[in-house]
Amino acid sequence: MTQTISTKAVDGALRIARLPADTILGLAPEGRASASLGQVVDRADAAVRGAAASILNNPGLREDAAKRESAADERDRALRLRADAEAKANDAEARAEKQKAEAAERKQQAAADAKRKREQAKKDEKQRKARASKTAESRKKSAQTKAQATKEKTEKQAKEDRLEELETKADALEVKEAAVRAADESRRIKNAAQTTKKKRKAD
Repeated sequence: MTQTISTKAVDGALRIARLPADTILGLAPEGRASASLGQVVDRADAAVRGAAASILNNPGLREDAAKRESAADERDRALRLRADAEAKANDAEARAEKQKAEAAERKQQAAADAKRKREQAKKDEKQRKARASKTAESRKKSAQTKAQATKEKTEKQAKEDRLEELETKADALEVKEAAVRAADESRRIKNAAQTTKKKRKAD
């Protein structure tokens, strides 16, 4: 009977003593801080019960204190597991965000590289066309120059050939005229000789 009264007295005193802390814990949002505070209060409760059980030599109170201490240990383990799980989840989330950011950066870089390559390809194509146009224009001018030179050479050769032909004709005409003059002179001499002969016969 005395042990029962002692247990109830200790229990009632502890309930009154921890009322402010329980009130605060009831109003506070659930979280690691409130859980840690609750554990401090529960362990203090178990320690006081254990001390009272030793003083009062109360086995029931000692057993209750041991159960409360064991429960606090379990809650501590659960809190550690929960904290570890939260840390792992946070790490996983951070890694996922990092991978997402890296993927977005790679995608952006790939898009920038593709754009740069397209622009470079357009620039190269423009330069190639410009070079091809310049080469074609140069070849055209060269062909025109060669054609003009060939034309001038042909015209010059034609003039030279024509001049040579005229000179040949002139030489031939001159030879012909000389032959005619020689024939005329021969006939004149012949006629003169005949005339002289006739005069001699007449004399």
